[in-house]
Amino acid sequence: MMRGLKILILGCALPGAAFAVTTPAPKPPLATAKPVAPMVLAPGARRITLSPEGRTIAQRIMSVPDPRVGQIQAEMATIRTEKLKMIGGTTIDVEKLEPMLRREEALQSELRTRQNERLLTLLRALPDSDRVALLQNLANPAKPQSSKPVDPAR
Repeated sequence: MMRGLKILILGCALPGAAFAVTTPAPKPPLATAKPVAPMVLAPGARRITLSPEGRTIAQRIMSVPDPRVGQIQAEMATIRTEKLKMIGGTTIDVEKLEPMLRREEALQSELRTRQNERLLTLLRALPDSDRVALLQNLANPAKPQSSKPVDPAR
């Protein structure tokens, strides 16, 4: 009886294992031309396909960090922390909150202006085909694939 049980368990386990063993590894495609790898313009940014010349230009322009951006982000983080402390209290002093909100607004505006200036500098330096690719990607970014299937009832 024990032997029959072992065979049954072994039979259930082996088809999956046999399938994994007998599945041949996919062959690499035969390609004569190497595909152009997308270039990451900033950490966490979308991948945008540029020509080799465009990638060189973008790397040159984007590799120079803007020191003010780091300062702005640090100051915004400080303001965020101060706002959270203020909101966590029992009473909220609107007179103290207002200058924080105004300063945060000014910093966000300055950050956006600096980002736009950097983008315009890059666009001016890129060839036309790369400009089109960059702007189309910014206007219509690729959406990440969802792990859940789309519910047709929605």
